[in-house]
Amino acid sequence: MEFDAYDYEFLMTGIPPGYRFEPTDIELLQDYLLKKVNGEPLPYNIISECEIYGNQGKEPWKIFIETSTETFYVFTKLKKKSKGKIIDRVAGCGTWKGQRTDPIMYEKMKIGNRKLFVFEVKGSNEGVKGHWIMHEFSLVDEEDKQIGDYVLCSIRNKNAKADTEEEEPPMKKMRYNSEDHNPPEPTSSASPLQTLLSDWS
Repeated sequence: MEFDAYDYEFLMTGIPPGYRFEPTDIELLQDYLLKKVNGEPLPYNIISECEIYGNQGKEPWKIFIETSTETFYVFTKLKKKSKGKIIDRVAGCGTWKGQRTDPIMYEKMKIGNRKLFVFEVKGSNEGVKGHWIMHEFSLVDEEDKQIGDYVLCSIRNKNAKADTEEEEPPMKKMRYNSEDHNPPEPTSSASPLQTLLSDWS
């Protein structure tokens, strides 16, 4: 049994081809991060757990697809430095530098924070691949203290460029030349859905 990229994405995430994952800040907090913190099942498998901090191999272009224009969503645990309450944000040859923090409000009540980070390399910029930015989402309680160890991060490379010519997706149906006067008859009378299901069986 073989799967193309579209079948594989559907099986792994449960999201049909053609749909895009574009959640709001509140949806990220309530439907994903809160469930992750409480150990509850997530609605889809589209957000995975990933360590983005550390000294070895944690540059964003080594974890995520450098040339992709997509935004990558991951859960990660924040690690504090050996002494104190400061979060260790070292990632390979660089660090995630904080820019600003915005509150996330729901029904006039603060339920979390959205922090903006930019990846900066220590010393020379030689070897840097892209301009990476990250939004970190965290839950807070009534005293504005973080809830749980997990945060949810959206990461993307701003320098990645979309292809000017979109690749034609693989077709499951028989194709024919538009110059032909009589296109060939399909080999099966089954519907496309039946054909797809038979391919998976």
